[in-house]
Amino acid sequence: MPIVVVEQEKTLTALTTRLLKARTAKAVKEKAEQAIRAANPALDLDHLRPGMIVVVPRFPEAREDEDDDQYVGEFLNVFLSRLGREVDGLVEAAKSALEVAKAELETTAKVLDVDEVQDAAQNDSTLQGNLDSLRSFLEGDAEIAEENTAILLNGAEQWYTDLDDLSTVW
Repeated sequence: MPIVVVEQEKTLTALTTRLLKARTAKAVKEKAEQAIRAANPALDLDHLRPGMIVVVPRFPEAREDEDDDQYVGEFLNVFLSRLGREVDGLVEAAKSALEVAKAELETTAKVLDVDEVQDAAQNDSTLQGNLDSLRSFLEGDAEIAEENTAILLNGAEQWYTDLDDLSTVW
């Protein structure tokens, strides 16, 4: 469905008059108003303000402005394409950050297994307890990083679906 930006119209009737051909029957105007109301349940269409965006179902009696349709369609395609690239960048950054986090955690875990550290821990129960706690925290951090990345990737899949859905609006 296309969208319309309210100009100076104060009511739905005024907006509908702007959108329909000059000699449109009253019954058709009323039907168009009902369709616009149904498409915009959250808007107060009896008190329009300049700049409001209204979803307008297509109907045969609408005025035709091919230039506007083409311009809006092109703009929407460019906008959605850019949003898609931004989501791509976010996904790649999340994957990269996860790999970096994993590498850092593995490096830290390896330090805990160095012979000198293990020898010192055998002679100091407090150090051994700290090392065990640190290992536990590292494992927890790794799990949290994996979970957070999975959540973000699942969200990105939904964003891609939403972008596909938005591409059919116009």
